[in-house]
Amino acid sequence: MSIEEIVSFAKRKGFVFPSCEIYGSLSGFWDYGPLGVELKRNIETALWNEFVRKRNDIVSV
Repeated sequence: MSIEEIVSFAKRKGFVFPSCEIYGSLSGFWDYGPLGVELKRNIETALWNEFVRKRNDIVSV
């Protein structure tokens, strides 16, 4: 699978949107779509749980 196919899939499914299409700004920047925001939040939560909450020697703030 090429990077072009991955980008095309992510755009079609609403994970990311080129910000130039939304705001009329420079190309090459991306904004998260609704599914992209949810995916990012799930990954952050999983990492936080794994590396902070499961350890007794780390205190979260």
